[in-house]
Amino acid sequence: MASSAASVHPGDPGLVRNALSLRNAVVMSVATMAPAAAIFFNTIPQAGLVGAAIPLTYVIGFVITLLVANQVALMAREMPGSGSFYTFVARGLGARWGFLTGWLSLICYGIVAPFAFLALSASLQADVLRWSGVNIAWEIWLLVAAVVVFGIVYLGIQQSLRVDMTFIAFEVGVCIALGLTVLVVLGGRGQLSSTPFTLQLIPKGSNFFVGVVLAILSFVGFEAAATLGGETRNPRKNIPRAVFGSAIVIGVFYLFMSYVAVSGYGPTKMVSFSTNAAPFDTIARHFWNGTGATFVDIAGIVSFYALAVAIVNGSSRIIYTMGREGLFPRWFGTTSTERRIPRNSIAVLGAVAVLLGLGLGYWQTPIVAYGFLGTLDTLAILVVYGLVNFACFWYFFSQKRTRFSVFRHAVIPAVATAALIAVFVGNVYPVPPAPLNTPPWITIGWIFLGLVVFMVLTRRRPEAVAQAGHFFDGDGEDEPVQSQHLPVLEAG
Repeated sequence: MASSAASVHPGDPGLVRNALSLRNAVVMSVATMAPAAAIFFNTIPQAGLVGAAIPLTYVIGFVITLLVANQVALMAREMPGSGSFYTFVARGLGARWGFLTGWLSLICYGIVAPFAFLALSASLQADVLRWSGVNIAWEIWLLVAAVVVFGIVYLGIQQSLRVDMTFIAFEVGVCIALGLTVLVVLGGRGQLSSTPFTLQLIPKGSNFFVGVVLAILSFVGFEAAATLGGETRNPRKNIPRAVFGSAIVIGVFYLFMSYVAVSGYGPTKMVSFSTNAAPFDTIARHFWNGTGATFVDIAGIVSFYALAVAIVNGSSRIIYTMGREGLFPRWFGTTSTERRIPRNSIAVLGAVAVLLGLGLGYWQTPIVAYGFLGTLDTLAILVVYGLVNFACFWYFFSQKRTRFSVFRHAVIPAVATAALIAVFVGNVYPVPPAPLNTPPWITIGWIFLGLVVFMVLTRRRPEAVAQAGHFFDGDGEDEPVQSQHLPVLEAG
């Protein structure tokens, strides 16, 4: 039986069980990947790095994502719940590595909201200026975005996912309509080729690995459905389906749209593409008209809103689970009585998103800060994905030997890990220019700080550490964890 929320915190209602469907879980992952925003913005620096080979980077990123999705799906089937990566690694490799995974998740998920707000505020400032001639400061747009996003999240998980589903339908619909227009027009002229899937037009001195990192960044979030394991019906089946299904559907979308980007703008014009603040707006104006381009601009804005809503929902549930288990302050592990959401975790994420977004935006400008946070997020998630790979192998090898498959539990995780290491190393060497040379050191420093915090927890709350990864709010198969055996950290 799974441990119930009430057994851990008497009187607290916990998350809503069996409230979400497979479709809701898919929406969660798709929204977190922000398909329109990813393809609109990540392709800009990619064009300067890999030229016309942007689609090739998405082929590689797609393969790596599917390899990692295998491990996420396997572990989600074994231990459904809101803890996601933290629970998987804690159960597979032990409390130390589980805590470190949760600690890294604070970067992986915690900085995505300010990351989205920065891009959103910069886009709104530019779009409104272009549409109306009125220049409203990006700082105001960031605050407006934060109020709207956290207002949607506080409505509840079902309501916020309905909003995200509407956003996704609009952004993906606009992108596909534009893409089909470009391909039909260029195909009729005989101007389509396979060159974008090769290295023929890659610029000299390029850093192909960084281009792949940006492609992987576009896929980050495919696993977000796993954070809904405690609220989804039949999570052992529906969460793995959502993880794989969203990765496959959006992977095909990225291949399609990256090819449209290069073909529509021109394979030999990637230098201009890399300096264009809104290349898809340019493509839309060429193949549609000004009104059509406005729809593309709105699709990018909507995509960032959907991302911010989804990432706050997902990250708050990981923090909530670690609060329930005593590895974070107890204050994080409570839910609201009416909406059944982890309101305290959401509130802290909101404060961090606004302060970090404004601070980095002032320091580096919103666009530079967007690239900085994106790189930091990707490097941190590469480490987390690697830990999940090892956890999957060791969990099935040591605890589920009768079901151990050499290919699925050993070969695939090993290949995925090797690919992640190659991408990580390629991103840090040769050393990229400032400020992108600092994210690797921030990631390393954060890991060491996490290990120090864990050592303190081991001495002050050894029983809480021993229970790491054993709280399920899904239909996990562990025995209930009684409250008297699960000490928690008091806030402050």
